[in-house]
Amino acid sequence: MQNLKERKPLLIKILAVVLLVLLCCNLPSLLFSLLFWPLCLKQDRDIPPNTEVLISACNKRLLVTVTPDGKALFVRKVSASSSYRLDDVYLLDLHTGEKRDVPEDPLLMETKGKLLSSELVWLDGYTWGGPPGTENYHYRPDYILDLTDGQRYELINLNQMPLLDNKFDPKYYAYFQSAEQVFILQKDNMAIALSPDFRQNPEGNVIYFKSPTNGDFEDGEMLEKLMNDLGVKYKIVDFSPSYYYEMDIHYYYNTDILSPTGKYVVQDDGIYLSETKTAVLNRDMSDFQGWYYDESGVVVRKAGYCLIEDSNPDFGVGYHFCIPGTILKMRLPAP
Repeated sequence: MQNLKERKPLLIKILAVVLLVLLCCNLPSLLFSLLFWPLCLKQDRDIPPNTEVLISACNKRLLVTVTPDGKALFVRKVSASSSYRLDDVYLLDLHTGEKRDVPEDPLLMETKGKLLSSELVWLDGYTWGGPPGTENYHYRPDYILDLTDGQRYELINLNQMPLLDNKFDPKYYAYFQSAEQVFILQKDNMAIALSPDFRQNPEGNVIYFKSPTNGDFEDGEMLEKLMNDLGVKYKIVDFSPSYYYEMDIHYYYNTDILSPTGKYVVQDDGIYLSETKTAVLNRDMSDFQGWYYDESGVVVRKAGYCLIEDSNPDFGVGYHFCIPGTILKMRLPAP
């Protein structure tokens, strides 16, 4: 008992040292936790004129995409444990403000999905390993996920179809010519065609990859040219920004982005009436996220920032303790 009493002050000192070390190691995180809420709320307050907050900067780890019709925001929360996992996925209805849950498909929750419309998501497939038919060959098809009921519809990969004289057989273009809906994903150089009544006739649903053959074409332009040559109407569901360096990276869209009815168009330096090219709003539009469903405005994302940036010759610039950007509706000036 006497030995225990003699050791007790020593144990307390050791415990105090351990706690002090842990506190010092976690002090930056603790300080950031205290600073985060005032800073993110300041982000929400310091917004440009004629804007309103749709999603607060106080929501961490959110990936937000505007549906092509501008009716909802497709919101995905990235898991704190892995950037390749999602903790939550939902649609935020911009007309009612209602949060609508979507099916928790395993591939969607593994960040494999990309939005095609308010109802449909492309689930990315893959091919890797040895040649088809060998033991090391692995293939997972691409799917269309219906957000209304969670049903998957497999896509035929035209790049996997038999060749003609070792080249792509043009007869497969008939899938696009007979399709009811054709989507182009510029960033992935992908085109997806859905047959009429595709839920009942999934054998006509296809996906096709065609990358630029040289530097004369931007992402997706080869597919746009192909569809125009085939006389096929299509919808671009993402836009690939180009960039140049001037003290920092500034992003600019390569493609004019029409509003839902085609009345307006977004360009690099503002918003214009599409027919007359009359300026409606003059500003840098690199923060553009999508059109609002009734064309009363656009969705933009205010730039976030990080409290600490460090440079490592092996890993580039590192960013730590970041405050997200606020998702805003920017109203168009009254006509």
